[in-house]
Amino acid sequence: MSESESSDSYEECRATADWLLDNTQVRPQVGIVCGSGLGGLAQMLEDPQVFEYSDIPNFPQSTVHGHAGRLVFGTLQGKPCVCMQGRFHLYEGYPVQKITLPMRVFKLMGVKTVFLTNAAGGLNQDYKVGDVMIIKDHINMPGFAGVNPLAGPNDDRFGVRFPCMSDAYDRELRQLALDVGAELGFGPFLKEGVYCVLGGPSFETIAECRMMHILGADAVGMSTSHEVIVARHAGMRCFAMSLISNRAVMDYDSREKANHEEVLETGRLRAEQLERLVSTMIGRLEHNSS
Repeated sequence: MSESESSDSYEECRATADWLLDNTQVRPQVGIVCGSGLGGLAQMLEDPQVFEYSDIPNFPQSTVHGHAGRLVFGTLQGKPCVCMQGRFHLYEGYPVQKITLPMRVFKLMGVKTVFLTNAAGGLNQDYKVGDVMIIKDHINMPGFAGVNPLAGPNDDRFGVRFPCMSDAYDRELRQLALDVGAELGFGPFLKEGVYCVLGGPSFETIAECRMMHILGADAVGMSTSHEVIVARHAGMRCFAMSLISNRAVMDYDSREKANHEEVLETGRLRAEQLERLVSTMIGRLEHNSS
């Protein structure tokens, strides 16, 4: 695949960023990515300005139920923000570079910090449906097979050829989340753990769940890690969390089955608390920036 086909070249990202900056007065410092059923964060933005993905040059389209497919600009707790209502996934058929294009557009618009949310299956046997896992690290399974958004020619205007990922999930932001969560009374359902990404769209087999659990993964999903890799490559700070929307099936005698409706319903039940957590964190960012 050529650089132009993957649509992640610096020139195309720059053109998209410039088009957006020409069409909004907001100069975002914070980028937010909403996962399945968690698009309500965008509703919290004051003075919102909405762009359909289909109207934005070079932008892919979201094809998944629960992902609205809109970019919303506005302010949250006094901070200028841009929020993706709906993201893109490998299983939609997009190359991994296209999935992560919005992160590079965020960077070129001036975003310094990215907040990402997703719905995930719980591998950790202590996790319950409705728990929220602050991601401290990830296992990029597609990356083991060479599916990495940084594969191909490196453009030094975005970042270095071999970026460090041992600090991908910002330690200060993770601590801030735990502190804010405790203040809001969310301590009982806040966890911290390792996220494993797979390609999807089929949910995992029992053998796959057992393998990931043995490898040290606490939750499994189909997004987020690719975006974090590109955001960190571009020098942005990252905070990510998973809403545990179903428990991964680990027992061959179990009659449980994972399904997308359960994912969306869990999102609805926990959404308001997640929105309060993220908005409070964003309000305190200036006191916790490195």
